[in-house]
Amino acid sequence: MSRQISDSRRFPTSDRSDRSNLEGYDRPEGSAITVRRPSFDDWAELPRHWYGGQPFASHFLDALSSVFPVGEAFFVRSVLHYRDRIDDPELQIAIRAFAGQEGQHSQQHARHVEVLLQQGYTALRWRNRLVERMMQWSLRRMPRASLAATVALEHLTAILARRLLSDPERWTAPMDRRIAPLWQWHALEEAEHKAVAFDVLTRVAPSHALRVIQLAQNSVGLFLEIMDRTVYMLWTDGLLFRSDVWADGLRFLFGRHGFVRGLGPDYWPFYRRDFHPNDVDDGPLLEVGRERLEGALSAAIQSPGRAQPNPDPVSVG
Repeated sequence: MSRQISDSRRFPTSDRSDRSNLEGYDRPEGSAITVRRPSFDDWAELPRHWYGGQPFASHFLDALSSVFPVGEAFFVRSVLHYRDRIDDPELQIAIRAFAGQEGQHSQQHARHVEVLLQQGYTALRWRNRLVERMMQWSLRRMPRASLAATVALEHLTAILARRLLSDPERWTAPMDRRIAPLWQWHALEEAEHKAVAFDVLTRVAPSHALRVIQLAQNSVGLFLEIMDRTVYMLWTDGLLFRSDVWADGLRFLFGRHGFVRGLGPDYWPFYRRDFHPNDVDDGPLLEVGRERLEGALSAAIQSPGRAQPNPDPVSVG
């Protein structure tokens, strides 16, 4: 069979015909979880301000990217800790796919971090080591809270993924073409597996208080961590005290079409007792997102040294 990127094996849609006799875990139509293995290897000449030449926006996204290597590894370990307590075969399959996707996210964003280190943002190395040690301690001492933290952070990443997928022209058009596929790919897969950690938590630690406390804590903690790293990179660039840089940054985050403006309707339902990530049907976004991702990676292949998919990606779903 041809290994062209348009091959349906790479980005399959959900086929529920062979799953109708299974009870328990149930993904909505179109949400098949596919483990893709792209390789992004043309970042050596990536400019510092790759998001439309905007220092703040570029470094805000750099900061977000820089926490993913340790964060995604934490997510996987927190879910796998409880894998043996899951009897549902569908959820077991989804856990495997979740771990595969998050593992790839960790690897690819680690490559981006290496570029940032080479550009002189060397404090990111020790910062990630510190965060990693804190997460390891949490996994050992508080596995239930760690899983709940993963669920909370997965909620946040799913919201941001939906923002990117719902208006890709607005958010990816300003990106340097070499790095845009990374964000398209990551957003798509976050939307695909958004319910997996949540469904594990509801089976092993169904505490409403636990998960909402973790969302409140991690919402504040993540934003402060991202802003701290953003400030550090602006300081390294010598741009920290430029008023125009901060004006652009405030518009990027909170302007009329700001990156985090208007996210409340997606964020607040998590605090309801009856909340479930699949309350919002992302099926149409996923369908369009898969088509766009195929195009983005195909275009990258036509340019030597751009992002290329692994010839044998794992597909689960």
